Amino acid sequence: MEDNDYKLVYLAQSGNEDAINLLYKKYKPLIVKKSNSAIFMATHHGIDINDIMQEAFMGLDEAIKNFSQEGNAKFYTFASLCIERKITNYIRKITNSKDKILNEAVTIDNSLENILDDGTNIENNLMGKDNDSYMIIKIREILTDFERKVFDMKLNSYTFEEIAKELNKNVKSIYNTFSRIKYKIKKNIEIDN
Repeated sequence: MEDNDYKLVYLAQSGNEDAINLLYKKYKPLIVKKSNSAIFMATHHGIDINDIMQEAFMGLDEAIKNFSQEGNAKFYTFASLCIERKITNYIRKITNSKDKILNEAVTIDNSLENILDDGTNIENNLMGKDNDSYMIIKIREILTDFERKVFDMKLNSYTFEEIAKELNKNVKSIYNTFSRIKYKIKKNIEIDN
């Protein structure tokens, strides 16, 4: 099973979308388990389980990008540590009293969540924003070629079903890709802020 992980990680690091999707699917139970464990520490701070899971997926994304097959480390162990670290850092940041005012304010993260809400039209939400062109360019820079295609089609009001048909993928794959796009945007916004 670990050999399979090595192959998947290698392919994912090379930009293979199918390998990335398989790793996300394979490690989702670990993410759910770690997120459910962490929510007990965070519920009284108003942290939602979906926020924790999003951080956990970003931890998995970092593990995929940074894993090296040199040495004796297993990918599962490395991914588990990256996921745990990402969740812990997120909860620490949110619960830190210095960030309390920021957490209660309307943030760019929230507006991006609204922009990327699966049930809305991204293009209409971006219209009228001061830096919409700059934001789109910035977003496109952090995406893989396939993610960029999905993002551009979503900007042009394609439904998930239409995108799947056009790109010859199943709808679940497009949903997964769109979720990764949202995670990357959130991660990028945190870096820029």
